[in-house]
Amino acid sequence: MLSEERQDAILKIVNNAGSVSIQELITCLHISESTARRDLLILHKQGKLNKVHGGATSLGINHTIYKADMENLKEKYLMHMTEKRKIAKYAASLIQPGDFIYIDAGSTTEQLAEFISRPEVIIMTNSIPLVQKLAIKGYNAYILPGKVKSSTESVVGSQAQEHLQDCHFTLGFFGTNGITLSEGCSTPDIEEAAVKQRALKQCKQRFILSDNSKFGLSSHFTFSSLKATKIITAATTADFDYSIYKKVTEVHIL
Repeated sequence: MLSEERQDAILKIVNNAGSVSIQELITCLHISESTARRDLLILHKQGKLNKVHGGATSLGINHTIYKADMENLKEKYLMHMTEKRKIAKYAASLIQPGDFIYIDAGSTTEQLAEFISRPEVIIMTNSIPLVQKLAIKGYNAYILPGKVKSSTESVVGSQAQEHLQDCHFTLGFFGTNGITLSEGCSTPDIEEAAVKQRALKQCKQRFILSDNSKFGLSSHFTFSSLKATKIITAATTADFDYSIYKKVTEVHIL
């Protein structure tokens, strides 16, 4: 493949997905890491994309505002809410009578409160906003014990992890800050990563709920490989390509 053809292919991937990691370019285009980095630098200098640590983002994404390490819930609520609600609605449709469900903290997972229609299920979460919404609606909901993290309004720490060891969930729904082929699903906080990891182990079925802006981004701590979970996302464009990922359910936005 000629360098111009390769760079055109890279630009198409970035514009379709919004972002891409170095590892994803290596896998998709069968090129070396040095070639991928050199092409991204060229495209960045040409003003066609934003080169960031570990990859690139399209010009349509302000990567200084939206990045894998962004944690504040108020900031997250301002972005991709149509997609998040569509994802949550589909996820809620998977819940069956008698399920014991774990719901992770996050702006997408929190939307499940609006769509769960089976009051007989039991729900456990480490999300303070979510458990409040579920309690108001009369659901049988429990909050994990532990330390409250103010920026994400979630419960973390050793108490939460120990409590999860005795739970056996039929379903688990998890948020993520980034999804890549090499790093899997990641989060910027080591304590949140530990709670996610423990909860995942206790679930028979595991789902990552993520809008498409998270693809190609990675954060400090991996809490799950892509093999261990299924991903529910939402497409906002007809040509958005998830073919390099496995076990993805694509919910279309009409």
